[in-house]
Amino acid sequence: MSANDETLKVNIYPTGNAFTRNPIFLSVSSVSMATYSIRMNDEEIFKGNGTGDFKVNISEIVETGIKTVPVLRGGTESITGITGLFARADIHVENEGAEEADLFFTAWAGGISKKDFKRLRTMGTDIFTLKFLNPYCNFFFTTRSADWKITVRETELYPLPFIFPSSGEEVSVTELTGKNKTIVEGTPGNLYALDIAAIRRAFFFDNGILASCFDVRVGENFACRIAVEQSRATKERYLLRFLNSYGAYELLEVQGKASVTPQFPEEGEGATFSRYDEITDDFNQERKRPEIQNIITVGIGYRRSGEIPFLLDLLSSDDVTLLGYGEDEIRVIPSVEEFSFMVHPEEPKDITLKLTFTETESNYTPDITENGFSKPRIHSKQFSKQFN
Repeated sequence: MSANDETLKVNIYPTGNAFTRNPIFLSVSSVSMATYSIRMNDEEIFKGNGTGDFKVNISEIVETGIKTVPVLRGGTESITGITGLFARADIHVENEGAEEADLFFTAWAGGISKKDFKRLRTMGTDIFTLKFLNPYCNFFFTTRSADWKITVRETELYPLPFIFPSSGEEVSVTELTGKNKTIVEGTPGNLYALDIAAIRRAFFFDNGILASCFDVRVGENFACRIAVEQSRATKERYLLRFLNSYGAYELLEVQGKASVTPQFPEEGEGATFSRYDEITDDFNQERKRPEIQNIITVGIGYRRSGEIPFLLDLLSSDDVTLLGYGEDEIRVIPSVEEFSFMVHPEEPKDITLKLTFTETESNYTPDITENGFSKPRIHSKQFSKQFN
């Protein structure tokens, strides 16, 4: 070893677990040139080098190795294992003095606000230690709530991701009277989704109780409470499924009359062209089929002040899908033209959303339904032909 018996020093922050939409700093100290390589999913995704003391933000690099997949709702299991949302990142560093260092962490697709990131770093902790790995608090990956109580409308129920407590203690969900309880089992450290809708259904069919309030405990310790609110009856109802800041999918109910505005392209250069007519020995002006983009305008109904941050999370999401508009899911970009709220609001606020379809369309044909273009059946397929 040369260069005065150099010593390679390598550090990563945050350690253990880190969100990819916040900085992930790889710090290296080496007298000679040091080369670092990052591997995810059994393949090398990046290689770089530097000399002396240098620090690299690798968050955008490791984000490419994570795939987010929506959890299916409507199942019967109270808990479901989740793949995706996170991936292990292995880092190997080697300098010209033949010194080597290896470290790894788990990268998660998501992030917290800059304000909270700086605050937690000053405190010497991180969001995973404070929340997601803490079995005695609201440890779910939801931005719907900022405290120990999660309030959700029954139409917005969606499986809640969480990391199974490393202590190995049982996780129980009890409705508020204490007469109905379910225990969920899992492998400590693995990611699961708790389906309150499935638990609620099971309590109803087994015991005839439509529960609306649930206490989540880890062992004998209280963690959080989930309260289910009744949704208002309405003629039109849509749902927006979006990827929240923590990298998990959630639902927001939209209640109100929706109007569709087809957005036609501006008549500019390239919109029309000339075609030669041999009979008249002249040119006729024709046009290409225009690509039309639909925009839906709809009110989401009155929302309490505590739901405004949840709405802002929807508006900033890069993955939003409209459900209930026809039979297919439609990717949209949500926005609002005018939106303001009081610092200390005293009453609910009605907000109007604009949902712009991400795809343009030039072919407008009738929607293909379940029956296709055939005469519909009177009864379902479970009945014999004599009933149809």
